[in-house]
Amino acid sequence: MPMRPSDDQRLEILKLEMSLIQQTIDKYDDLIFRNRNWFVTIWMGTLGLAITIRSPVVPFLAAFAALLYWFTEGMMRHQYWFKYVVRYRSIREWLNSSSTESISIYDLTNRYGANGDDWLRFRKSFLKLEPTIVYLLMACAALFVRSLIARGSVG
Repeated sequence: MPMRPSDDQRLEILKLEMSLIQQTIDKYDDLIFRNRNWFVTIWMGTLGLAITIRSPVVPFLAAFAALLYWFTEGMMRHQYWFKYVVRYRSIREWLNSSSTESISIYDLTNRYGANGDDWLRFRKSFLKLEPTIVYLLMACAALFVRSLIARGSVG
């Protein structure tokens, strides 16, 4: 006969799971920001090259890179980060609720939150305000530099 954990043991396991999930979220956030730092370096170098060689074509690469990194960051959030956020929030809500509903313990496979709203997941992954504005502004800035180079205003 299998031994079931007591309520106190279940609570301790859930607290441990929340700590592990927070560490995982922190890891993905760090990875996203490190990738963003690399992108800014590549973007600045591409625009610097465009100005140096006076090429109106090279800024298109910087604009494309902005869209590519926006998509990459969104995919990272969509595929990995979001499921941990959903699980963390579900545990937090369960711990803070007065209901007696049961919740699975240590479900890092995300079975609990896997049936969430797909539009919500997409919105929270790809349409986050801060990265969308950053990458959109960087793409627009690259196109602006391109227009300056094409008019001969730079160089």
